[in-house]
Amino acid sequence: MKMHDYNKDKDRAVLLIHPMMSDGAGLKLCITDHMGSDFRYLLPDLAAHGEAGEETYRSAKEEAAQIHAYLLEKGITHLAMGYCASLGGCTLFELLEYKDIKFDHLFFEGASLYENTRVLFFLSKKMYLGRHSQALKNPEKTIRIMCKLYGESAAEAMAKRFIAMNEESIINICHDCSFVHLTRLDSEMQRNTIFAYGEKEFDLKNSRKVCAARYPEAQLKVWKGLNHCQRISGDSEAYAEMLRKIIEE
Repeated sequence: MKMHDYNKDKDRAVLLIHPMMSDGAGLKLCITDHMGSDFRYLLPDLAAHGEAGEETYRSAKEEAAQIHAYLLEKGITHLAMGYCASLGGCTLFELLEYKDIKFDHLFFEGASLYENTRVLFFLSKKMYLGRHSQALKNPEKTIRIMCKLYGESAAEAMAKRFIAMNEESIINICHDCSFVHLTRLDSEMQRNTIFAYGEKEFDLKNSRKVCAARYPEAQLKVWKGLNHCQRISGDSEAYAEMLRKIIEE
């Protein structure tokens, strides 16, 4: 894990944990650059991503432990928001187990809520290893696919990060997204938590069910006409403004 720490002189801190194939720089470009300079932004690169690209991703628990250690080292025990997208959700859930770190708001974008799904692990591992093999053989095709999903500005960097990953990292990521540690949230924290998904996401139905059962007081947002994490790069300025308003309210 490599932490990027911006605006260190600001009192209110926001932690943003990126999805698979992105990194802290990706979230800075899409989100924090549009949120203004009022907050301290903490943007980790998870192992196998960004400046931690040469590290092997082993587990969300290990990534959370490193983020926790950094926060305590810097004396940060209270954050205005914990934000995560997709894979980042696995890490944020693990970080929430550390009760010495407090958040005013939580925002989960496209986060997996599968607790113990061996079939999903088997299928996702097979799919991503297959896509990785194809990406190594035909990087240009992978970039074209990423363009259709996330736009030209993000496509090339995402494809390069995916190609650079080793197979162990991919397998461990698939495992974490199939065996998520769903942290208990009290009623007050649930009321300040949002789970958001694209209308076309394959796991929206399961996420609705899990949210209703495990986090009944949390808010569920559904982005109409969109797929997994497309809202982040598709409408960055409005998305960042939405997050800012949540914090300010």
